[in-house]
Amino acid sequence: MPTLSDVRQPRAVAIVRGAIARGRLHHALLLTGPRGAGKRDLALAVASALNCDTAPGEGCGVCAVCERITNGIHPDVITLAREGAAQIIPIETVRQQVVAAVGLPPHEAKERVFVIDEATALQPAAANALLKTLEEPPARTRFILGTTAPDQLLPTIRSRCQRVSLGALDADARRAAGDEALATAAEALIDAIDRGPGAAIRVAQKVSEEKLDAGAVVELAAVELGGRATAAARAGALGPARRDGARAQALIAAHVALDLHNGNPGVSIEAIVHRLARVSA
Repeated sequence: MPTLSDVRQPRAVAIVRGAIARGRLHHALLLTGPRGAGKRDLALAVASALNCDTAPGEGCGVCAVCERITNGIHPDVITLAREGAAQIIPIETVRQQVVAAVGLPPHEAKERVFVIDEATALQPAAANALLKTLEEPPARTRFILGTTAPDQLLPTIRSRCQRVSLGALDADARRAAGDEALATAAEALIDAIDRGPGAAIRVAQKVSEEKLDAGAVVELAAVELGGRATAAARAGALGPARRDGARAQALIAAHVALDLHNGNPGVSIEAIVHRLARVSA
């Protein structure tokens, strides 16, 4: 289980750690950032820090409380996840798991924590039902909402949360977090842009065979190219900087389209490589 010390987002961790130490943690946190930035890890680490007896304010990661939080079986740390083909959080879920629970004290924890992995998945009626609880939160109750698109949330929800921003992790950080396959695929995608169709097919096959999140692969590749563009610019290599910057922007545009259309991952990867091979070649 990741503790606050394990989450690779030093600025975000410093904000929540300091607030916990001062007893001033906001009752509702809105964690924003790209996929793979560690929003869920930070949410669970906060839940552990609030409830761990071994290392209060930090979480130990190994005690019974921390282990149950990690495994999703702690009765007072409740995650609302997307459901069904529509991948939404319906109002029934909010009513059953949140509204019905907040009137009662936590079963055994010091603080009850509700975690919402992607807050934009809240059905409009569900978002409004949650809003009523956010307006007047009961004692010993926390909400941690995560999202990649905060602007799509109701302004009234955003206004009742403290926003904590998480930055994108590069390939090295993703490897350190255990995402070796994803980091390798993202680097292979960048390499395929220069190598052409044959390499594109191999990357597409890897994404499909290993059941990787194609959107996450594309997003991480964009982060890597953006980092390379910045490094090249600092070194005075303006040509490579422009090329990698243009390709990073094109990858971001492709990532948005991939998310919107939910296309076949393999086909989408091939199409992206063919398109980007022509960008600032």
